[in-house]
Amino acid sequence: MSKMTDRDFVTFFKPGQLEAYHQGTMNYQYRGMPCVKSPLDLAIYLALLWDAKPRTVFEIGSKAGGSALYFRDAMRSFGLDGSIVSIDLSPPPLAIEQVLFCQGDVHDLAATFQRNDLHSRPRPWLVVEDSVHTSAACRAALQFFAEHLQAGEFIVIEDGVVADLGWSDRYEGGPNRAIAQFLQDEPGVFEITAYCDMFGRNATFNPNGYLRKT
Repeated sequence: MSKMTDRDFVTFFKPGQLEAYHQGTMNYQYRGMPCVKSPLDLAIYLALLWDAKPRTVFEIGSKAGGSALYFRDAMRSFGLDGSIVSIDLSPPPLAIEQVLFCQGDVHDLAATFQRNDLHSRPRPWLVVEDSVHTSAACRAALQFFAEHLQAGEFIVIEDGVVADLGWSDRYEGGPNRAIAQFLQDEPGVFEITAYCDMFGRNATFNPNGYLRKT
């Protein structure tokens, strides 16, 4: 673990390298379905799933459903008795065993959880925030799950790499701003974990984004 004051959000990727890597990530498919996650992060998630052994994975942002299928298959391969809840403003019209796609807004997760009785989902929980990547959206997810995660459970705030790509302004400062501000305003709620540095310091699309509830 690292204290926030010890770390910046710069990723491992060198100038000129990230753009091609990002393009490949955006085009990546899992079992024929778009699954726009960095291959490094796919590997990190495998380690996190094995270590944390969640019984419920909450994914905020479904896209085409490929990442929900990836998480489901990984959990099955590890023999984990769990399921995926994938929340999106416009969830894909898919039927996947052990995956619940439900309509919801990251800015009002309380309503989504109440409407779908999600508070009763089995624990431990793992949360993956992968919606619109704005600072406000990420902050809303952090605030909601700061209240509802239990000690030792994880939340991953995805795609702070937009800063390295020069796109922070598009996202109001993006995930990095949300993480930095939340950890400053609410010290001791979440801690940055070593999953961020599994392949090198912030060698991830989610710099400082693998967080554990303390």
